[in-house]
Amino acid sequence: MTYTIAFVGNPNVGKSAWINALAKADFKVGNWAGVTVEKKEAHVVWGNETYHLIDLPGTHSLEEGVNEEGITGSYLRQNKVDLLVNVLDATNLAANLYLTLCLRELQIPMLVLFSFIDEVENMNMHIDTLAISRRLALDCLEVSVLHKQDYKRVRKAICQMVQKPVVYEPLLQGETEKCYVSMFNYLQAVLPQFSLAALHRILCGYMENDRLAYKQLESFSINMEQLQSMRKGIDKLVWLKERYQAIHGLMYYVSGDEQGHYAKTRKLDRIFLHPIWGLVLFLLFFTTLLFLIFQLATPWNDFIAYLVEIISRYAYVGLSFLPNFWRDALLKGVVAGVGGVLSFLPLMLCLYFFLAFLEESGYMARISFLMDRIMRCFHLSGKSFVALMLGFGCNVPAIYATKAMDSEQQKKLTALLVPFMSCGARLPLYALFASAFFTNKGGIMIVTMYALGICMALLLALLFSKSKVFASRAMVIGELPLYRIPRFSVVWQKVKKEVMEYIKKAVGIVSLAMLVMWGLAYFPNGNMASGYIAQGAKAMQPFFEPLGFGNRWESIAALPGGIIAKETIVGWYEQLLQAQKPQTYELSFQEDIKGIVKEAKKAFYKSFLFFLPQEEERENTISVSMLWQDRYAKLRAFCFMVYVLFSMPCIMSLQAMWHVYGWRLTLFSIGLMLLVPYVSTLFIFQLFRLLL
Repeated sequence: MTYTIAFVGNPNVGKSAWINALAKADFKVGNWAGVTVEKKEAHVVWGNETYHLIDLPGTHSLEEGVNEEGITGSYLRQNKVDLLVNVLDATNLAANLYLTLCLRELQIPMLVLFSFIDEVENMNMHIDTLAISRRLALDCLEVSVLHKQDYKRVRKAICQMVQKPVVYEPLLQGETEKCYVSMFNYLQAVLPQFSLAALHRILCGYMENDRLAYKQLESFSINMEQLQSMRKGIDKLVWLKERYQAIHGLMYYVSGDEQGHYAKTRKLDRIFLHPIWGLVLFLLFFTTLLFLIFQLATPWNDFIAYLVEIISRYAYVGLSFLPNFWRDALLKGVVAGVGGVLSFLPLMLCLYFFLAFLEESGYMARISFLMDRIMRCFHLSGKSFVALMLGFGCNVPAIYATKAMDSEQQKKLTALLVPFMSCGARLPLYALFASAFFTNKGGIMIVTMYALGICMALLLALLFSKSKVFASRAMVIGELPLYRIPRFSVVWQKVKKEVMEYIKKAVGIVSLAMLVMWGLAYFPNGNMASGYIAQGAKAMQPFFEPLGFGNRWESIAALPGGIIAKETIVGWYEQLLQAQKPQTYELSFQEDIKGIVKEAKKAFYKSFLFFLPQEEERENTISVSMLWQDRYAKLRAFCFMVYVLFSMPCIMSLQAMWHVYGWRLTLFSIGLMLLVPYVSTLFIFQLFRLLL
């Protein structure tokens, strides 16, 4: 038998972390039907039973509405759930208990987890969990996701409570309680076939003016006028006030210096949210972050490229039984292309690690508030900036993240601007060209590319906001979590998920794209310089030549594959490099092992002493640097990077745009991403050529 366990709680209380712990990160990620808020679920087998764990979107209430509240409330009301696991932030119970009271009224068996209990102990606070458990008539556990011994306690409690019959009476007092009891007795007399739990659920919904509860009572032929007279004017506001009074009473069981812990957060916020110094610190931090990502990861990129080269040698000999065409297709098509993409895996790992670190530390949420004042100058909000920042990792989830914004106009405008953010797939190209043409200024060039993307997005926002389609004055509303030292296990799970997606893309989409591109480059005569791709690229040279990089057909030929996935651009250059290499290799296992050890030591040395001069360059870097050697070489390389930055995103980003906002906005985005890169690159090359 399969039991459905729904994890519910406020945002940032650790629901995902608990499912990660219980299911060992066996997540299946999708989207809720009809909406684009992420849906996470997992299946686990404990004993002889199967448990379907669902991570419902974080919410503060079960009010009818859109996105988080609407999804969570609708799911719980319309689906069979065997157990609710309500995860609470024990350091901020006053804000979390409101949702707990709302969930009790659904009459679904519920387990309450007081999470972050280790932080409660550090705050010198004390929670009388037993007293709160008695008052709520709920099983409550003090737990921490950092303590593995708590996993068994939670799992045991879940197994014991599924399908346990429960009756949760609302926490009322005074006249409201008398009124509720009289109405409940009336319904029990009129509807004796209903269970006590069902009657409480319907009556609580009626007191909160829930439309479904009204319809149910009317279908039962209840005398609504009599029921209304028994209500004695107690409206929804009174009902809500009773909940807050109940919370106030529950907080008597919490003692200690709770505000002392928040004082540390407030002190930090005086610095990080300062209208001037906060922005300066953010810019310095972000610039340093990108610089370190490039400098720390580049040596290991070279190391993996060296490993791929060694593997290719042995594979070439091992596949000697194949005809030359098929051997070249596998090695120079798939292995070279995918290997070129995978060689930048350390770069992606660093990028996703720092993004996850910012999110878990609580600083990412503050960026929204910090940037809100500036973003309003461009008719955007702080939430828009956070969505754009997510685009630095991948444009696809960033487009989906815009659905959580408050204004429909800002949702569309932000989604339109997301593709101008330098996603992780573009980063390997920047790293390759920065190493080839800007040897000692690679980190600065990468920061420049990110800055150009942001500037272009803000410029377009200012332009499009004058249109009625995108004009909006929505205010940013959100919650600032406590500053926390990120848990490595949680950060690592997020990094692992993103890196695995990157690898899957390289092995799947990119390998297929590279094989197709190799075939088009190989035919009709086996020479890449005269293949079909080369012929098409050479025919387009007059169109691209005013942009600077158009005098080399190799760069023009790299652009079409970028629509499938931006990683294929790096893979294309790797294919060109492999095509220039001899097809015979002298193998020496002992020498190759020594070479691998030597390269590993060199990568380790350069990662931590990156400020020292780089003595050697990888073969692919040298090959790319040979593309342009005139006095405009660096400008041509820079223009190519700018064109890729502003060009059409990958097909998956376009699919996300179409899925969320329809074909009109998608077609508009495609047209924009065709016009902007050409015009901007043309302007940059023609202007700076006059200055050189």
